[in-house]
Amino acid sequence: MANSSTGQHIRLVAPAIVLGWLLSAAPVAASVDAAIGKTYPIAERDFLEVIQAKLTAKQESGELARWQQAMTTQALDTLKHPTPIPGISRATQTETRYYDPSVTATHDSHDADGKLIVKAGTRANPLDYLGFSKVLLFIDARDPQQTAYADQYYRDSRKPVKVVLVGGSWLELMRQWQRPVFYDQSGSLTSRLAITRVPALVYQESPEARELRIDSIALPEDGKGASR
Repeated sequence: MANSSTGQHIRLVAPAIVLGWLLSAAPVAASVDAAIGKTYPIAERDFLEVIQAKLTAKQESGELARWQQAMTTQALDTLKHPTPIPGISRATQTETRYYDPSVTATHDSHDADGKLIVKAGTRANPLDYLGFSKVLLFIDARDPQQTAYADQYYRDSRKPVKVVLVGGSWLELMRQWQRPVFYDQSGSLTSRLAITRVPALVYQESPEARELRIDSIALPEDGKGASR
């Protein structure tokens, strides 16, 4: 009898619990619907179509052509007038020092067969194997006196001369001289050679020399010549 009475009680209570849950949940659902409002299907334009539309609008307005012209002008100006190498000034007195180009191997080097060619820690001087037959002449082309000195030195030198700029327009100078002119990109050469004063000459004094000679040249104020 107890089991029968209990089962009957559950059958009576369960519908009431379910009904109460539905009634209590109804206001919540209604409030959520009210907060969300009416929904619509998402329709997004293709990203590339958006970009193309913007480019077309800029092209039609002439803005794209103006931007291209500005970028071209900026690129040409950077090419003609590279950023001057910092930390370099005009020489005020003539000085001479020497640079040892020797390098030290930081790790073992092997050939294709695994044979050791160079052992780590080995120090070698390139001048022992290949002479330095040219002269490097570093100048700042923004200084007319330095460019005049470089031009005259080039004409008088018995060795090939490579003029390397640390400032000024290599392109304009090359057009003026009608011969190659170089630029010390990122200051790699002047940094390695510790050049801080220009004009500066870098050369090998003799075939037997194992160091490079570096002369900082003080140009006279009157511009008639150079102290060597």
